[in-house]
Amino acid sequence: MKLSFLKRGSQWPLTLLVLAVVVLAGGRLISLSVNERAEQMRATAGTLVTTYSRSIERQLQTLATRERGAELDQLLSKLQLNRIVDPDYDFELSKIDAAGGAPQIFVSSRIGRLDDPIVSRIRLPEGYAKELPSGYVQLALRPKAGWYPARELAAAIALLAVVAWLLAFATHDLVHSLHRARDALGLSRRQLQTTQRKLALEIEQRENLQKSFEHSRYHDAFTGLPNRRYFMDQLDRALREVRTRRRQRLAILLINIDRFKLINDSLGHTAGDEVIVQAARRFQKATAQFECVLARWSGDQFAMLVYDVPSADGALDIAGLLQKTLQQPFELRKHQLNVAARVGVTCIDSGLQRAEEAVREADIALSMARRHDSATAVAYQPAMGSSAASLVSLEADLHVALQRRELHLMYQPIIDLRNDCVAGAESLLRWRHPIEGLLTPDKFLGLAEEVGLIVPITRWTIQQVCSLAAEWRHRLPRDRDFYLTVNVSAAALRDPEFTSYVARVLKETGVPPEYLKLELTEGGLISNPGAARDILDGLHDLGIEMMLDDFGTGYSSLSYLQLFPFSYVKIDRPFVDRAGSAHANSAIAAALVQMTSSLGLKSVAEIVETDDAAHDLQRMGCDYAQGYFYCEPLEAEEAFQVLKNADSSLPAAKTAIAAGDSDDNSPTISEAVVLSDETLMLPADEVAEQLREKASQEH
Repeated sequence: MKLSFLKRGSQWPLTLLVLAVVVLAGGRLISLSVNERAEQMRATAGTLVTTYSRSIERQLQTLATRERGAELDQLLSKLQLNRIVDPDYDFELSKIDAAGGAPQIFVSSRIGRLDDPIVSRIRLPEGYAKELPSGYVQLALRPKAGWYPARELAAAIALLAVVAWLLAFATHDLVHSLHRARDALGLSRRQLQTTQRKLALEIEQRENLQKSFEHSRYHDAFTGLPNRRYFMDQLDRALREVRTRRRQRLAILLINIDRFKLINDSLGHTAGDEVIVQAARRFQKATAQFECVLARWSGDQFAMLVYDVPSADGALDIAGLLQKTLQQPFELRKHQLNVAARVGVTCIDSGLQRAEEAVREADIALSMARRHDSATAVAYQPAMGSSAASLVSLEADLHVALQRRELHLMYQPIIDLRNDCVAGAESLLRWRHPIEGLLTPDKFLGLAEEVGLIVPITRWTIQQVCSLAAEWRHRLPRDRDFYLTVNVSAAALRDPEFTSYVARVLKETGVPPEYLKLELTEGGLISNPGAARDILDGLHDLGIEMMLDDFGTGYSSLSYLQLFPFSYVKIDRPFVDRAGSAHANSAIAAALVQMTSSLGLKSVAEIVETDDAAHDLQRMGCDYAQGYFYCEPLEAEEAFQVLKNADSSLPAAKTAIAAGDSDDNSPTISEAVVLSDETLMLPADEVAEQLREKASQEH
């Protein structure tokens, strides 16, 4: 009972209530005890009456045998029931009429009928049953003290009265004591409640802090998606389920947002963050129908774990669905932006891989998708693993390629179509790999950009070309003009010292700026147009002319021709369409040449391979051309011989190369002097001094 109900002056109601409860409970217990005792006595009486009935049957049988012809009443009167029946029991031997008549008592231990006796039917001897055609004889038995002994009942009631009085007295005293302690308990309770409220508040704050910590530990704070740690935990658990055959197949998708760095650089990091958030929401909506885990993998990448995919084609369909969600333009304040994604996919059905190995497969597939312009989603194949291992080995070799002097330059002449002579040459970088053989730039330059080696390689190339140009000027007549071109990647333009380095190399080698021209592609310019324009303006101020390379294959934006200080435009494959046909696409080529001329620029046609194409270019008014029709890439000395004989026709120069006709057998500086990677790290004046010393030693 609550203490709030124990008010002063209320001791007696509670005492009376306890007394009533005890009396009722005790009375119920006494009743149950009496009933149980009565049942025991009935059971005992039932056993006795059965025993007595069998004894009477034996006596009747004996009397019937001894006194043949005697009537049933005579036999019953001769029974000595007082000796048979226990003296504590009253008995009654009577004849019962089955037709409903009043019973006839033969022998009884008391006057009047027995109330609620235990009865047993007695079997009569043979021949006597006919005297009772509609009835039978029974023995009734009942304790003389009755089924409910009064003495025991009185004792139980007395005990109940004593117990009830004791409990009532104890209750009255307890209630009185509780009243005295009520105030102290109330004060303690109020203090306890205050402490409990404070403790509950602290526990709630701790739980919220723990939840926040757990959420931040396993979720990306910006998008709210699970992070890499959560993804790897779920992947590890899913792989265990695949191993135990609770799941059939898993798919891992790595999604890379294209041009994300360009968005950050051009529109700001806030715009880039908004792109990631919107992409995450679109991916969540698109994958709501799948059992999957979508996570933020890195700055511009998402990871997705799909359970129970039917096949690799099904995983590619999911990748296509994700890419489709990005087709709608992104609204970024005042800008609308189209965003695409590349997806690497791998399917796991054995569960034997570790989580890191499974993700590595998806990463390899993503790398393949990023390398191919046409493939936006690539599924992992076992052959890609060996290709990736080869790429890692190639990366390790690239770090020491400069030191081992494995990089090499070749030169392809550029023809002046108006004068039919050699105007210069394009320097083409090659890697003489000790195992893979001669590698072209498309095999390793992309890797060099990823590992941060493109700047040293570009510096090495410019140093080699300028040194070679200085040597050729010394060996050629003074009135013989030419130029050499160097391809510059977008990563090299991010070098803040690029312009000053080129200026130092030109000064130390003594080469005028017009002898060096730089080629840049459209793709390299769009990655960071602001910084690229500053660098190109600085180079243009030095007097170096720039060529826009591969015009017509990329974005082909005319704004670049006006935004950047280009003097030449190189038209890629002017007579080969996208289907690979060798038929001249004269209309497009003529339009490009005409457009270049209208803008005051000079046109250079690349990859000219047929005589018809050469004649068409001259007819269109193209300024320069290069390709295998004119001359294949040559070693430095061979290219010099072509340039030396450029005062005659080009076929005569090529014939001179084949015959080895040269009155100047001195080796070129590119063959005599090879710069090491350590040398490239020195200032330009020290590099030039080393070149002069090595050249003098060779002579």
